[in-house]
Amino acid sequence: MKTTLAELCPDIWQQIFEYFDPIELFYSLVHVAIAADEVLFAKAHHLRLQRLVIDPYVKILPKELPLDRIVSLELRQDFYLDITEECLNVRSLKLRGQPTWVVSMLRKVSSTSIKLDELVLIVPGIRYLYVLLECATSLLSLHRLSIHANEWEEKILKRSLSARPSKIEYFRLDTCSPMTWVELSCMLSILFNVRSLDITLLGDSKDSYFCFTFPKLCYICLRLIEISFETVIQIVKATPSLTKLKLNGFVQTDGFVINHNWLKLFEYCFSLNTIIVNLSLEKGTDYFCIHTSQTSLREINLRLTCIEDDYDYYSDGRNQQRWWALSGIINK
Repeated sequence: MKTTLAELCPDIWQQIFEYFDPIELFYSLVHVAIAADEVLFAKAHHLRLQRLVIDPYVKILPKELPLDRIVSLELRQDFYLDITEECLNVRSLKLRGQPTWVVSMLRKVSSTSIKLDELVLIVPGIRYLYVLLECATSLLSLHRLSIHANEWEEKILKRSLSARPSKIEYFRLDTCSPMTWVELSCMLSILFNVRSLDITLLGDSKDSYFCFTFPKLCYICLRLIEISFETVIQIVKATPSLTKLKLNGFVQTDGFVINHNWLKLFEYCFSLNTIIVNLSLEKGTDYFCIHTSQTSLREINLRLTCIEDDYDYYSDGRNQQRWWALSGIINK
């Protein structure tokens, strides 16, 4: 049995509209059917418009596009249309541009009645990270904050943070610049209420971790680059409410292939229930007893497997340098 567009019910149209961004939707699907228009224009259907992107190439919007129904908005630097004061029901905002422009937009948004729940910032580097954090925390309704800074490698411009503790419960920092756990602690005044943390850590810190804690952190996802197991231990000790730990990346071998080291993490943090491991390491075949280590790790549900044999490149007759994958889920 064939079904024409005119026979589709409003519920079906509402599901179809979820696949379109607002500009496509109001240019392509307006007035194609009575039921479709009912969903688009009748407030009783509570249609929420998502993924509206305003960049320098967008010069005009569809006349019938209701900006008060936009709940997800992305603004890119040098955009032509300024509609921020008309999109008062936006709950998720993404800003893409240079830090100075992002800061100016955050200050503008904070002066409106917009109540953001989620904010995503895409900037080239983390030099002005503290300034961005201060501006983000001025949005009192904000619960989720993500900052992506993967274009340039640069150091954070040090300064004191004057912002008060925010309501942010989820924080993600994705960067190619060096960042240690201790440097993250400098933001504790802002991130005090964070419960879920997703961050890239590069390198160990020589400072002591015992002088501070993140008291409310329940979930941590760490992308590790050349981190020692001792650093992982100190992180667990600094998060007394931690229940789930996820580790990805490239690490130093010391400590990671010894099964009792992993079990000690549960002793350092009594609330910890699950550790998810997906790590890579590079060592020669004579660094550890392969079969003994593999057997020992299997007892805690971890697998150590060789993913690459570089013998052709390291043929000194004594040792073969190889890449190893360490993966699995350890439950308490």
